[in-house]
Amino acid sequence: MLKKVLVIAVFLSLALGTIATPLRISLPPLMGAVPVALGVSWGLFQEEGVEVELVPLARRRDRMAAFQAGQLDGLVTDLTSALMLAAMLPGEVVFLSTAYYPVEQTRPHLALITQVYSGIEDLSQLSARAAESRLKLALPRQSDLEFALDTLLLSQGLIPPTQAYIGQDSLLVNASWVLMGMVEGGVFPQPYVDYLLHYDYEGKPELVVLSWFPGVPYPPTVIVFRRSVLEERAVEVAEFRQALELSVQRINSAGRQELIDIGWQLAVELFFPGLLGQELEPEFQARLEAAITAVAIPTFPLPGPVPQDIFQQVLSWAEGKGYLVREVSYQEVMASRP
Repeated sequence: MLKKVLVIAVFLSLALGTIATPLRISLPPLMGAVPVALGVSWGLFQEEGVEVELVPLARRRDRMAAFQAGQLDGLVTDLTSALMLAAMLPGEVVFLSTAYYPVEQTRPHLALITQVYSGIEDLSQLSARAAESRLKLALPRQSDLEFALDTLLLSQGLIPPTQAYIGQDSLLVNASWVLMGMVEGGVFPQPYVDYLLHYDYEGKPELVVLSWFPGVPYPPTVIVFRRSVLEERAVEVAEFRQALELSVQRINSAGRQELIDIGWQLAVELFFPGLLGQELEPEFQARLEAAITAVAIPTFPLPGPVPQDIFQQVLSWAEGKGYLVREVSYQEVMASRP
């Protein structure tokens, strides 16, 4: 009898829509993931009436493939990847909002870091050495980081040495290559910049910031949804956006120590995957904690539409690189505010 009652209850709940199917969201190891991740940790999405399931996928290619296959409802990603998805899935990709972009900060968001042993003192030397195949740079292709470095070099009248770009999807792997001297340099956003500069160990090679990318616009991390999800679950998506704004407001009003206390595990999960659940050597644990504690906590701007000027700049660059399989228009992919 009890079993029959439970079955009937389940069917009634489904019929009445009281059993929610979570929005399946995947996050990258970028600053734009922090408001979503903390919002889930704080229960803000549930309070707004929407269930969010975070789908852990380590590689950008895996996240993009899962989105294409319909295994994800939404995705936080860099603008270049979002444009590539929009080109591959005509009419199905909607840019819900920005997730993070640098505003006025105490530390710059982006840096070109080189090994002192490389002897590179300016961008012209870097470009010339790379053109001669005499150095390698840890830099993921088809990414906002590639856009930024290309833009920086072109602004100085230099030809981007794309043959020198050998980075992987994993920024942690790229950072490890720089730390171990396997490459002469690399391009990194925060918090990897602070991690590289503050993670100390015996024998660490001396690093130098060759450029902080002055005057180069850095594209926002964006949140994209499938159009079918946006149309069929419009109320939940609106609740998602409201909870995201609440999460950003809470981050910006919280004290640094509070964020460090609650954010230690989150930081490791997002930016240093694979370390949780391991028995770390006390010395390594201490160095890692010190490096994360040294990371600057930025001001997070409220989610909003992707600015059309930076959209067009990245779009033109991606088209010129041959990264898009079809044209993408701003009006086609921008979500309208409810």
